Amino acid sequence: MDKTDQRIVDFLQQDGRASNRAIAEELDLSPRLVGSRIDSMIQKRELRIAAVADIFEAGNDLVLAVGLTVRGRATRDVAEELAAFDEICAVNVVSGEFDLEVLILSADHETLRQFVSTRLSSIRGIERLSPALGLELFKFESTWARF
Repeated sequence: MDKTDQRIVDFLQQDGRASNRAIAEELDLSPRLVGSRIDSMIQKRELRIAAVADIFEAGNDLVLAVGLTVRGRATRDVAEELAAFDEICAVNVVSGEFDLEVLILSADHETLRQFVSTRLSSIRGIERLSPALGLELFKFESTWARF
């Protein structure tokens, strides 16, 4: 990816619905060149254009990070089971005090309480939960997506 490609990507990160013409005018390029560069980056898997929902605008006011200790079952099996829950937006196998860490989103305390106390705690292999409620968010960036 050269500097021109990066400028196109930067523009698309600000306005993913921008037309080739609008990008071309802003970057002093031809619309045809913008289109061919976007197509090339997509083919080389350097770029993917996708809609990314704002999790907070979607009604998720609470974020709970949970460290999990796994015993009597393969950590990856527990991770795969956790990944199937819609309420969980991230599952990570980690080193350190815990075997897994998950990030749970919830609209309210009661929904969160029910999810943790019934569904999450009932998963076979989870020995211990260590929840930490997010109190103040300093950064949540969703402009990068793996594909």
